[in-house]
Amino acid sequence: MAPAASPGPYANYLGAVYDRDVALDAVRDALRADRPDLREVDEKMEHFAAQVRGVHRAAEFVILEGPPSVVEALYRVVHAADDLAEVMRRMVRDAHAGDTSHKVADTALAAEREHLLYQAVKGLRAAAADVLGDSRIRVY
Repeated sequence: MAPAASPGPYANYLGAVYDRDVALDAVRDALRADRPDLREVDEKMEHFAAQVRGVHRAAEFVILEGPPSVVEALYRVVHAADDLAEVMRRMVRDAHAGDTSHKVADTALAAEREHLLYQAVKGLRAAAADVLGDSRIRVY
């Protein structure tokens, strides 16, 4: 019989994802201005990159803990986060180049990808709740 899963790695991962999302929101807020302060944008991106490293560290423990259903849900979160980060990096590059021609479309795409990320995180919460047998975990 396999040992029972511990909520620790799942909670740590979700906490790291939350911190990363807050950092990404700060980047997005810095980019909203017609002429963003590029130094501020770069500082926010550096903080975001540090948070991403924390998410990757926390993901390793979830992968070790398993089970496959949770790991699969985790990979969906990873892919959704990568898709969103790709748009944000492009927005930062465009801001540095002074190119606003894609700003409206990229802002809408970022919002769409943020929603997909939210759905993936919701799926991870549900997978963790199933494994832990804990109906108190909110899947909102």
